[in-house]
Amino acid sequence: MEMKVNPVPFSGRTVTSQPVKEDQQLKAKCREFEAILLKQLVEAMQGETGLFGQGLQGDYFRSLFAEEMAKELAKDPGMGLAESLYRALMATRQD
Repeated sequence: MEMKVNPVPFSGRTVTSQPVKEDQQLKAKCREFEAILLKQLVEAMQGETGLFGQGLQGDYFRSLFAEEMAKELAKDPGMGLAESLYRALMATRQD
């Protein structure tokens, strides 16, 4: 009796590469969510200062500053919100 085996070359990928990619995407989305919340916090703390000028341009630069500040604050390790959110989502995913 002869068995035929289709040779499949090893691609170097692990079987779990898709879940790992999904986990990385989930972590990135959690960081983005943390950045959005931090942006709202920074904007609220800024108030109506004249630092960025008045009118449409001042509003634009104030928003741009808040967004960049929030991105920096959300980088690893961030404020911890993204990590807590990620752990909670992973716990519900495994149940």
